Amino acid sequence: MSDMSPAPAVTPAPAEKLSWYRRLYLRVEALSASKHALSAMLLVSVIDGSLFPIPPFALLVPMVVAQPKKWVRYAVLGTVASLFGGLIGYWLGTLIHQGAVSWLDIDLNVRVQRFGIDATLSELLGQNFWVLSLLCSILPTPFKVVAIGSGIVSVPLDRFFLAAVIGRTVRFFAVAGVMRFVGPTARKWLRV
Repeated sequence: MSDMSPAPAVTPAPAEKLSWYRRLYLRVEALSASKHALSAMLLVSVIDGSLFPIPPFALLVPMVVAQPKKWVRYAVLGTVASLFGGLIGYWLGTLIHQGAVSWLDIDLNVRVQRFGIDATLSELLGQNFWVLSLLCSILPTPFKVVAIGSGIVSVPLDRFFLAAVIGRTVRFFAVAGVMRFVGPTARKWLRV
């Protein structure tokens, strides 16, 4: 005679609690399936340069996967919106710079005369930080860090803007292009 006792009930494992950042990311990504996807991507692109912790690529990637023929349009509009946001971030950085320099009484006109360099600290930061701005505009670095940082160290606006135009154009077109031509399989290895 076999024992016909019921099998023990298997209780499901408690759902993993998502961090606020992950919940926000998923919420933004869900917007890509709505009729307001383009507006949401443009808004996220603008505020990505100054405040928002989620990159616009969370919207761009699913939008291009859903409508691959519009990849150039999405890349151009995203780039323009991101540049506008970068200018806002640069302005915020300039305000922080003015406040910090006066409040902390920092002298950026200290002359550096070592290793064949003869310039003030302000000149060194302003003349050379734009290269870092360019690299960080292309690489998966939060654009707000680049924009605000450029304003803080007084990168000349024309150099910052040129670096941002090149960097953001490369980044938006690279992400949109990869999603257009390689498709959803690229999403597994493409971290945006």
